[in-house]
Amino acid sequence: MKKQPTVKEIMQKVFLKFESDTPLKDAVNILGRKRLFGACVVDKDDKVLGVLSEKECLKLYTQAFKEKNPAQLENKTVCDILRPEFKTVPEKMNLFEVAQIFLQNEFRRMPVVDEGKLIGQITRRDIVRAIQDYVRVETRKD
Repeated sequence: MKKQPTVKEIMQKVFLKFESDTPLKDAVNILGRKRLFGACVVDKDDKVLGVLSEKECLKLYTQAFKEKNPAQLENKTVCDILRPEFKTVPEKMNLFEVAQIFLQNEFRRMPVVDEGKLIGQITRRDIVRAIQDYVRVETRKD
């Protein structure tokens, strides 16, 4: 049986991330333009502070318009609405271990960290592609 790929082998090494002081309206515009559902948020030392999700943005925007106070959005930064829960994974974790984490949680992406610093991200879509590749190789051996 073929060795399972690790997170390092399938993670995104080039990806969007925001610094904590990025204005929320700028981040939302960038996410929309790039058609992304979220991005990692880091401090000046690339330490992960959380994940900005489209869902959290939607909650805040809906609340502001429900309260007829869209001005409350003006001074928000990405750090103000970070997703309250998130997990990070190490680059050495294998494909099926990380798949289990995604199955047990609702988020779409996880930061990949090494020695406390963000080095990549992995998404559910990355996992699905990697499993397809893994299964394809395994079935060709039969």
